[in-house]
Amino acid sequence: MKKNRTDQQPVIGVLQTESPGTPPFTEPEYCRRLCQAGRKHGVRVIVFSPEWADLASGTVNGYVYGDQRWEPCTTALPSLVYNRCIFSGGSASARTSTALAKLLRSRRTAQLGVGLRGKWDIYRSLSTESGLSAILPPTHLYKGKRSLAAALSRYGGSLFLKPHAGSKGKSALRIQYRRTAQQRDGSHAPLLHITGRDQRNRPLTKQFECTKDGYDWIAAFIGRRTFVMQPCLSLLTQAGEPFDIRVLMQKNDRGRWTMTGTAARIGTPDSITSNLHGGGRAVSVLPFLKREYDPERAERLMEQLHAYSERIPPLLEARHGRLMEVGLDYGIDREARMWLLEVNSKPGRTVFRQTGEREAAVKSVENPILYARYVLGRHLRRVSP
Repeated sequence: MKKNRTDQQPVIGVLQTESPGTPPFTEPEYCRRLCQAGRKHGVRVIVFSPEWADLASGTVNGYVYGDQRWEPCTTALPSLVYNRCIFSGGSASARTSTALAKLLRSRRTAQLGVGLRGKWDIYRSLSTESGLSAILPPTHLYKGKRSLAAALSRYGGSLFLKPHAGSKGKSALRIQYRRTAQQRDGSHAPLLHITGRDQRNRPLTKQFECTKDGYDWIAAFIGRRTFVMQPCLSLLTQAGEPFDIRVLMQKNDRGRWTMTGTAARIGTPDSITSNLHGGGRAVSVLPFLKREYDPERAERLMEQLHAYSERIPPLLEARHGRLMEVGLDYGIDREARMWLLEVNSKPGRTVFRQTGEREAAVKSVENPILYARYVLGRHLRRVSP
């Protein structure tokens, strides 16, 4: 690959996991939009996998988007990177994770924002904060079959199991314990009913008449991964569809937290999540809340969403290091009580294209570029004579 001419534009790298196809990385559509936003705001965007970096020479083979197509390039390692690597398990994720750790240890580049570790760490960070513990579902680490049985007993025979580091609804399970009851034909109702999604986000359903068999299956499904347990909350629309509210918080061109947009995500009645990757749809929040609750209550809920969402990112940043964006997912029960379900430091933004909120869709892509330009500008001012 030929070396591109260097220029005076600020440069940011976008880290992606290598994948088969053309271009050979994940999120090509989002990366294309980032490149176009970079061109608009005078920032050169280079997309690459950590595996493609040559630390000895300080260069990287990557891709830029120009003339309506992806073009390979070889360039100096950017001093700042926007980490969008997603690790879904397997040897490819392991290689990317190892290469990323090596790249960051080299100190040749810095991250625009750190990645949050996972659900258990976030729960522990926020549960001690006054005013926030009330919106956190009780959360416990899965420590084996005995801990699962105790949690089922504590929460009335039903709970959620979620991967500590998972996203997009992958590997989430709903466990329901049902007492055995003899049917007219002499058979017995299943004792343990499991629904959810596997690691590839495919729906799964399991039934076990013997709880031990069910616990064994769950233990094998989890393997060596870390999972958390939470009670099943009734977070359904009037029509019985699961839903949540996604709030995207990002830093702007002045380094300040701002609410980029909100969207209600509604799942199918047979799903345990509202995630779009599981077949859900997205709609505008306020009209949705007014349909589900009365208009006055809907306005109060919007005020709560704003208040909680403005408070949470700085608290997490103080505990975990510099962040640049977070997706906050809230559930609301039929009594209009709000729950914080998830915090994601690598959030998606396709919800805004689905809801038709063009301004939020544009800002969600431009804000990472504008914040990167702000960070790079501050660095240049510090080192300039």
